[in-house]
Amino acid sequence: MNTELKAGALVAFGGYAQAIVYGMLAFAPLGQAGLAYGIYAGLASALIGGVLGALLGKAPVQFGGPRSSTALIIAGSLLGFLQITTNHFELMLLLALEIALAGLLIALAQQQGVGKLMQFLPAPVLIGMNTTLGLFSAYKLLPAMMGFAVYTTAVQAAATPALFSPMALGVSAITVGVLLYFRAIRPNPLGLVYGLACGFTLNAMLLWTWPGALPVQTVAAMPSHPLLQTLQTPGFADSIQAIVALLLSTPGLLLQVLVGAAVLALLVVLESMQSLLQVDQTLGTRHNTRQELNTLAISNVLCGLALALPSSNYFSRSNAGLGMGARSRQSEAWYVGVLTLLLIFTWPILAQLPLHILATAVAVSSLFLIQGSTLRLIQRFALPSTRKQMAPTERFTVWVVLCMVFVTGISNLLIGTLVGVLFVAAYFLQQQSGSGLRNIEFKPAARSRSMRPRAHRQHLDTAFEHLAWVLFEGNLFFGNAPAIAIRLHDELVPAQSVVLDFTHLRYIDDTACDCLERLLKQGLQHVRTVAVLPTHEQAMGGESLLRSCLGRLGIATQGHIDDAFWHIENQLLAPLALEQASCSAEDALKNSHLCDHMNPDQIAGFSAHWNTTVLPAGQTLFSEGTEPCGLYVLLEGQLSAWHHTGHSNERLMRFCPGSMVGEMALIDRKPRSATVRADSHCTLLFLPTAQFEQLLARAPDLGHTLQNNLSRELALRIRLANQSLALVQ
Repeated sequence: MNTELKAGALVAFGGYAQAIVYGMLAFAPLGQAGLAYGIYAGLASALIGGVLGALLGKAPVQFGGPRSSTALIIAGSLLGFLQITTNHFELMLLLALEIALAGLLIALAQQQGVGKLMQFLPAPVLIGMNTTLGLFSAYKLLPAMMGFAVYTTAVQAAATPALFSPMALGVSAITVGVLLYFRAIRPNPLGLVYGLACGFTLNAMLLWTWPGALPVQTVAAMPSHPLLQTLQTPGFADSIQAIVALLLSTPGLLLQVLVGAAVLALLVVLESMQSLLQVDQTLGTRHNTRQELNTLAISNVLCGLALALPSSNYFSRSNAGLGMGARSRQSEAWYVGVLTLLLIFTWPILAQLPLHILATAVAVSSLFLIQGSTLRLIQRFALPSTRKQMAPTERFTVWVVLCMVFVTGISNLLIGTLVGVLFVAAYFLQQQSGSGLRNIEFKPAARSRSMRPRAHRQHLDTAFEHLAWVLFEGNLFFGNAPAIAIRLHDELVPAQSVVLDFTHLRYIDDTACDCLERLLKQGLQHVRTVAVLPTHEQAMGGESLLRSCLGRLGIATQGHIDDAFWHIENQLLAPLALEQASCSAEDALKNSHLCDHMNPDQIAGFSAHWNTTVLPAGQTLFSEGTEPCGLYVLLEGQLSAWHHTGHSNERLMRFCPGSMVGEMALIDRKPRSATVRADSHCTLLFLPTAQFEQLLARAPDLGHTLQNNLSRELALRIRLANQSLALVQ
């Protein structure tokens, strides 16, 4: 079977159950009469969101439909509206207005760039929201799992035992067992389908064998548009005028509608951006935030006009599709097709649909929104002995989760989510002692402390036109990482090479690492990148997280900024390095600038005074403080000059083929100022001091040219030293 078809069918079965149950949750305040409304609203939301997503969306493996969070917000709005009017027509018009306004606010959010910011939501808020939704949805559906009516609250169930049905409890228990088996013991992406199939099969067998009507709750009415009959009445226009008058005359009603629309828009954007990030991280793609938010905006405006629940993309559906191997939007087209077929086949029996089976499946699925890592964090937090070992961000995450769950329990989901956001804002203000980003320097003047051939230096000058040096400082955490990641993504577009300098960073957390990983995967995936991490003497909090992140991405790390520039320069010079890894004696002298402004006869005579010597790797060419013996020019290999400072040695310069070595002592006749050792097997040209003095005496013109060339070389050394100062400032 086609992979996209399998993924679409799997999500359609789960989405079918979710759409019906979430619709009933949304309209539960209307009691039994609201069940048929809810089934219509949920299924219409899934179909509208799926069709528009398949036609207009661009991000792969996305599925539209209602969510428990938005359903619970609709239920809260209904409860508020019921305090003002009990007329169902007026209630539905107010809901339609709220949902359509939410779609318009989503479009406005896209215009203001909110969607891009939502890509980097703080991990504690996401974890807290998922945990709160899982617990809250399971709590709301617990009476249905225990054999009560779906719209029954826990308080009502405890107060009215007569509503209890042992048969419904038995079927729900078996369904729960099957679902848990295929979700926890032997995980299977088709586990939800198996659980629903088991529950419906048991219900069908009981329906066949049970004398009379089964003691289970059903819709007992065919789903229909709540306003369909009213639209056909002559008083429709009068009712519209009555709603307008109600909005204008009732204090706070318009504000209630606007607040509800804003919360719906926020939740839809939050969940959809989280889903898109999940898909991108799995497939290594880069979604079009603008396109997806515009699609969501249109979907929700249409959902409002059709009086359907708000539609969003949610990562549980995306995960299910990805688990089946889906890779494109074709899976959503199949999702819509299978969902439509399910609706057609079940339409004749929707009025008799056993709601407790659907509610059980959705409740168990909601509980699995709570990640195992979150439960382990809470378990560690509960024990004083392990709490001390937790990282600050881990303890903070637990506090956010507990507070969001507690506030949601005593108030509502909206207030609980706002509490989580306020916690993050407070933590942001407390922890932000540094900007996280000092500077982004394009075309930096800095170079590694190395002497290279003239052609290499010219090539680097050209390549550095597209190099960016990013300097971080202070703290990089979920409070400032989103904005920094967005800035880097936008400003590093022209860069072909990037040096990430973390040497001045004091702290980085897991959310910041996630932001960097997404940035490097999606925004800088074709850019040469090297990172500089602090040494052990410069301890940085969260360094292990950063090293793991860079390791997963395959990015080279260095312990010093000079080594980082050396590394990226070698990458840039890779096409030329093989050509000039070694050179002839005459070419080496020309590259060293010693033969500048000499005619061919002078070059030939000058080259005859040089001897060839070999230096094995690790051997010392000369030591700091020794008397000068002559001038060297490197033919093959690599040398480094070292200076002893205190208790350590500092690398002053690297020498590549064509570089002269030891010219300072040759001019001022003072002891060597550094120790030069071979990094690899080297072949060198050597001009003894006596030969150098003879050249100056026998050929004054040649000696004058040679001294000028040495002066220019020393000037070049000073210029390179000035450039390298930028690396240590």
